[in-house]
Amino acid sequence: MVSAEISKNELKQIYMAGNHARTFHCGCLFDKLKQTSTKACLRQDPANQPKATSQFMDWMLAMPSATFGESLSCWKQDSCANGSGDSDSRTRCCSRKSPRFKRMQSDMHNLFPSIKTTLEKNALQEDLPFGGMEEYKFCKVDGKPGLLPHPKVQGDLARSWFYMSFLYKVDLSPQLEDQLRSWHFQDPPDPWEEKRNGMIELVQGNRNPFIDHPELVERVPDF
Repeated sequence: MVSAEISKNELKQIYMAGNHARTFHCGCLFDKLKQTSTKACLRQDPANQPKATSQFMDWMLAMPSATFGESLSCWKQDSCANGSGDSDSRTRCCSRKSPRFKRMQSDMHNLFPSIKTTLEKNALQEDLPFGGMEEYKFCKVDGKPGLLPHPKVQGDLARSWFYMSFLYKVDLSPQLEDQLRSWHFQDPPDPWEEKRNGMIELVQGNRNPFIDHPELVERVPDF
């Protein structure tokens, strides 16, 4: 069984070999040590405002573990909450107890490079939208904070969610599904997304079919 850490190491090699060592939302360059210079790509916010907490990139889940884990028995067990009931402790527990959870947690089609922010001090990473990838709120886009992921990556996120939902039978709410469908059609797969899909297949052994055949989304009546 492949661990999340192994998947992240493989992804680092994929991004380096693919000449695309940039964070998902803001395009911040990172090196082999995952170091990044945020000054060139992130807005400088006033004092006491949320900002990037690290000069290092990390691999974060597009679909959070709280979303794909909540239907599993381990997620519901009191022993997994350690008295706190938070999703962080449940994530650690389920990754030990559930092979299915571990597969979902380590699936490279759902992992993307992003920079952590101080928003995570007020909310658990796994509970935040898109698995804690709040970097988009600090991208330099017309000098204004981003309220949603940039349109150029919205389709990427949608196809990752559709992949996880379809492969692992994770139900999506009608409202979220409608939003993701809209993102999917407005932002079709680009060359890097297609290349990444093929490079992941060489390591993980499978592809995201919604990247290869975007029209398949229309054939799925309900994710």
